[in-house]
Amino acid sequence: MALRPQRFYFLLCIVALLPACGSSSSKGLPGLDTNQDTIADDLGKLVDADPKDGFADEVDINHDGKLDGPGVDTDNDGKVDALALDTDCDGLFESLDTNGDGKPDLRTSRQDAPAVVPGCKSNPFDMGGSGGSTSMGGSTSMAGSTSMAGTGGSGGGATVVSQLGKGIYQGTGSSTDQYAEADIYRDGVGYKFIANGWGDQWKSHSISWNGTSFKVASLNGSQGANYSPAGYPTMFCGLYSMKQSIGGCGLPGAVTALKSVRTGWRWQANGNTGQYNAAWDIWLGNGNSLSAYLMVWLRDPPGQQPAGAAATAGATVTGLPGTWSIWTGNVNGHPIVNYVKSEGQDLPELEFDVMDVYRDAIKRGYNLPGSNIIAVAVGYEVWNGPITNLVTDDFYVDVK
Repeated sequence: MALRPQRFYFLLCIVALLPACGSSSSKGLPGLDTNQDTIADDLGKLVDADPKDGFADEVDINHDGKLDGPGVDTDNDGKVDALALDTDCDGLFESLDTNGDGKPDLRTSRQDAPAVVPGCKSNPFDMGGSGGSTSMGGSTSMAGSTSMAGTGGSGGGATVVSQLGKGIYQGTGSSTDQYAEADIYRDGVGYKFIANGWGDQWKSHSISWNGTSFKVASLNGSQGANYSPAGYPTMFCGLYSMKQSIGGCGLPGAVTALKSVRTGWRWQANGNTGQYNAAWDIWLGNGNSLSAYLMVWLRDPPGQQPAGAAATAGATVTGLPGTWSIWTGNVNGHPIVNYVKSEGQDLPELEFDVMDVYRDAIKRGYNLPGSNIIAVAVGYEVWNGPITNLVTDDFYVDVK
C-alpha cells in the first residue's frame, strides 16, 4: 500500500530512505513486518478503505481539521483508530498515536525502542501538520472542539464531556443527483447520507459528505404543495425513509430496552438566513413500520412553522438547554411532536438523550405511538432557496 507523497511530505525520508533519516531500513525484518505494509505486524494494518485506490487513508488524530498521517486499524475491523508513527525515520512505522498528542502511545513489542535520530520528523505535529483537504478521501474529522457540554434543562443534569469533534470519519463523496445516497462511518459506526431532494419544487443541489459531516454547497427550489420543503439533506442512523443505515448503529431499538440514545450535532449557517430549519427527525414505529415523528428544531426560520399547532410555550425539558415551544399535530396520517427553539434563537450545536425528550412528551400527554425508536436523523428542511455553504461539522448517535 502506498502513501500519498503530496500530502505526507514529512514522510519523504521514509520513502527515499535518505542516510540522514537512519542507518538502515527495518522493513522485512523477520517477525516484524512480514506482510511488507511498512507497519509492525503486531500494531495493526494501514487502512485503504474508501476509495480503494492503493493509498493509505489519512486520519485527523488531534481533530484540528488537518490530516495528520496514515491511519491504522488496530483491531482488524477495517476502521481507522490510530495514527502511524515512525519515530526513527527508518522506513517502518513502529509506534501509534491513539489520543492525538503527537506522541507514541503504543510501540511494537518485536524490537527494542527505536533510537532517537537527530532531524527525524516522526509525525505531523513536528512540522505543523499536512494541512490537507478534507474532501479527497480517507479518514478525517472536520470539527475540532473538545469542549464540555452540560445537559441543561429542567433536570439540571451533570456536566458531560462532549463527543462532538472527536470522530474519525470514513466515506467521502459529492453529488448533484436529486436522490444521491452514501454509506459512511463515524468511529466505525455505520450511518447513511441521503441528498433527499424530494419536494415537487426542487430544482438543483450540490452536496458533499465526509463521514457524518456534510456540506450543502448549493440548493435551489421553492415550497411545494401542502407546504412541503424543496428538499431535506439528511444524515441518519437506523431505518429512515425506507432505507437502513449500514452496519449496526443500534437502531431500530425497543423503547423498553433502550437505556439511552444520546445524539449530538454541530452545524454552521454561514450567513444563510432564509427559509430553512435545522432539525432532528426521530422516527418511532411498531416493528419497522413508521407510526410517529418526534422533531427537535435548532432553528425556526422566518415565514415557516412546524407541522400542527402550538401546544406549549416556554417549556423546560430535561437534557435541553433553555426553554422550548412544543407543537403537535399530524403528518401523513401520523402524530408529530415538535420541540422548537424560538425564531432568532438558533442553536449551532446540541447534545442530548432522545429518551429524555421522548419521556417528556409522554409525560405531557402527547401522542407518540410506537414500540421502537427506528431512526435518528438530522438535516435541513429547505422551503425556499437559494442556500449556499450550509455545513454540518459533526453528528453522532450513541445507543445504549
